[in-house]
Amino acid sequence: MRKFIILSFILMFIFTGYKTTPQNMVNLPQASEDKTKIEEEKPVEGGTLRINITSFDALNPFLNDNERVRQMLNLSLEGLVTLDKTLKPVPQLAENWQINGLNIKFYLKKNVKWQDGVSFTANDVKFTFDSFKNKDVKSPYRDILINYLSSYKTNGDYEFEVVLNKPVANPIALFTFPILAEHQYKGKEDILNKDIVPIGTGPYKISSYSVGREVIFERNPYYRGDKPYIDSIVFKIVPNENAMITSFQSKEADFTFLNDIDWDKYKELSNVNIYKYIMQDYVFMAPNYQNPALKDSNVRKAMCYGIDVDKILKEVYFSHGLKSCIPVRPDSWLYSNKIVSHNYDIKEANKILEESGWNLVKGIRSNGTYQLKFDLLVNANNPYLIKVAQIIKNNLKDVGIEINIVPKDWGNLLSSVYSGKFDLVLMEWNLSYNQDMSTLFMTKGKDNFMGYSNSKVDEIYSRIFYDSEENSLKTDYQALEQVFLEEQPIIGLFYIEGAVMAYDNVKVVDPTGFDVFYNIEKWYIKK
Repeated sequence: MRKFIILSFILMFIFTGYKTTPQNMVNLPQASEDKTKIEEEKPVEGGTLRINITSFDALNPFLNDNERVRQMLNLSLEGLVTLDKTLKPVPQLAENWQINGLNIKFYLKKNVKWQDGVSFTANDVKFTFDSFKNKDVKSPYRDILINYLSSYKTNGDYEFEVVLNKPVANPIALFTFPILAEHQYKGKEDILNKDIVPIGTGPYKISSYSVGREVIFERNPYYRGDKPYIDSIVFKIVPNENAMITSFQSKEADFTFLNDIDWDKYKELSNVNIYKYIMQDYVFMAPNYQNPALKDSNVRKAMCYGIDVDKILKEVYFSHGLKSCIPVRPDSWLYSNKIVSHNYDIKEANKILEESGWNLVKGIRSNGTYQLKFDLLVNANNPYLIKVAQIIKNNLKDVGIEINIVPKDWGNLLSSVYSGKFDLVLMEWNLSYNQDMSTLFMTKGKDNFMGYSNSKVDEIYSRIFYDSEENSLKTDYQALEQVFLEEQPIIGLFYIEGAVMAYDNVKVVDPTGFDVFYNIEKWYIKK
């Protein structure tokens, strides 16, 4: 089970891992792959939802780096903000906020109680921030607080003020991490106690935890929102992925996570629905701008037209992905509906190359000085990306571009990339939820290993960093996306999808990558 890396502004390169509508428009994902039409019926109150989860080390958020545990705890714990289905930050424990340069003021909700009846205040927020900064804390949230906050303080019981130490794009999306109750943690020994069972402010509370056996959630009587229909949710802890699926197939669970990408094999199970969602894992090729041929935007555009992404998704990822030629999710609130994706078009690819002076010479295009002949680095331990690289090689041969696949182990690949000794590298990038890509694309970005430089991109980011209004942020992001489309600084391919599975008596399931239990208050179990 992979560890979660949430909302980090540090660019993460994941070389490991497992993983139309009108012409030129991408297909947006459906909320589910439901076998039946949504029934118009009155929700049923009551019942117990049974879920499988693989073993984990701790429920204490200060010690957790397990993605499924994070998802499970979403039932009880809340952040200052959360994300809607378009990745837009929306209020949760904060009522609203005000941004002024590097200063952010959160105005907290006043009607919130912890599950034990104690009132939530700004002191809980400060305690959480202080505790996540502890050097012994294992949570990925620690990096956010250490690396991007200059200071923070309470202004009374219901105002919390944060000062960033550097400009950040879409900064509110940073603050989705869970807020913990100060009165539950008496000292440092409790913060680092793996046996602590956190109390929360969300729709459910943990009523029982048997180590290695089960975690039981019940409705939180102090929850301020709509009362959930389902009485209780029981997570049965199983040793591994196989046991999780076997238990589900034996109907010992109503809902389960899916780890393998070949989930279509479960579609034939009786009365079972599969619900997919877009993950933050983006697959693309990055060029080295020290290579004169790759510095030509026409070559990069031709590559985009010359790669059959539909074929890659079908043959390698079982069609479980969302095409995107730029590194902004097409279902994001920041994505422009004016973006026209580069669909697979061999004729267009050849036309672009011919018109820009790249002529075929013995099967390989050349401009008289340089040939379109490149090494493509790929992680030798990622079988999916190895297959993707092979399809890319075969596709680009049809437009006179020769690709030599160079598998390397992680250490050597990383060394080659950061020393500039590469032509192209195929990678899977875990995009942060604030959708900030500046460190990769700005001229002086610390992760700009490609050597890409565009004054217009730098200028747009200089505005994005200080956009305090949603409309201005969206406008600037869409201007950035248009430059990406015109320049193709990277050869964008697709986002990978994930999925969960449930029997069809579990209704209104609508997962997101950030929260598979999104809208849990509306779920119900049909009797």
